[in-house]
Amino acid sequence: MNREIELVMNEQNNRDEQQHLSRLWRESFAAISLGWELALPIFGGVLIGHFLDRFLGTVHIFTIGLLLLGIGSGYYNLAKAIQRLKEKPRKHNYIEYIEDDEADDVFEENEEDQW
Repeated sequence: MNREIELVMNEQNNRDEQQHLSRLWRESFAAISLGWELALPIFGGVLIGHFLDRFLGTVHIFTIGLLLLGIGSGYYNLAKAIQRLKEKPRKHNYIEYIEDDEADDVFEENEEDQW
C-alpha cells in the first residue's frame, strides 16, 4: 500500500516538474520574441534604407527615415506583444481562482461532515 502511495506521489511530482519546465520555456520564448519584435524592424529599416540610398545615390535620407520608421514600428509591436502577454495570465488566473473556489467549497463540506 505504501509503495503505491509513493508511486502516485512520484508521478505527481514528475508532472509538477514537467509543468514547471514547460512554463519556464514558454516564458523564455516570450521574452526572446519580445527582443526580436523590437530589433527586426529597426535592423530591417536600416538595411533597406542603406540599399535604397546606394541604389538612388542619396545621402543617408532613406537610411535615417527607415531607421526612425523601424524604431516606431518596433516599439509599437513591442507594446502590442506586452499587451497580449498581460491578457493571457488574467484568463489563466481566473480559471485558477474558480478551481480554488471549488476546492474551498469541497474542503468546507468535508469539515462539516467531520462534525
